[in-house]
Amino acid sequence: MKRFKGFTLQEMAIVLAILAILLAIAVPNYLAMKKRADVDSIATQFAAMIRELYEKVDSEMEYDTYSSATGGHMSKYYIRIDNRQIPDPVTGEKSLKIQLIKFDATSTPSEIVLKEIKSKTVKLQNAPGSSILMDSAGAVATYITFKSNGEIKRFTGSVLARGNVETFSAQNRIEVIPVSGSNYKKTIILDSVPPGSVEVQ
Repeated sequence: MKRFKGFTLQEMAIVLAILAILLAIAVPNYLAMKKRADVDSIATQFAAMIRELYEKVDSEMEYDTYSSATGGHMSKYYIRIDNRQIPDPVTGEKSLKIQLIKFDATSTPSEIVLKEIKSKTVKLQNAPGSSILMDSAGAVATYITFKSNGEIKRFTGSVLARGNVETFSAQNRIEVIPVSGSNYKKTIILDSVPPGSVEVQ
């Protein structure tokens, strides 16, 4: 009868060293791949939400012409961007939240969420030369909607109590980037010609 010969300590050490090397290569690659996938997903969803916003505004002719001086017409539809300012009630960790909202002054709350995108691993920032996000650090929420000529209207605060109102007729870019640890990014390009034009690069 043959007796089973076990592994020596040296053989086990070699196997463990090989496993450690494989893990040292695989784990960073997996984490980088996960961050890229998160950025791609948020950028694609956000671009689709902007297109949907324009379609709703355009099909219902609910363009925003509001001004505090005249108290003019407000759109029904907006995108609200809370950029890394919403803390988790348990962990306190902050996350990005993007919402497609319908405004109805007769309801409570007046901002009815139609769609929502959330991420703890991704944030938004203005691309160089762009300023559509009022506060990339996320201290205030940014709202965007469309005017009848296809221009993008941006403001902060709330639909009724607006601050930092600005209209953008030129191309603007928003970058979607990981919160940390990677230079990978996707750029969402918003253009007023043709109206509602959105592209992800």
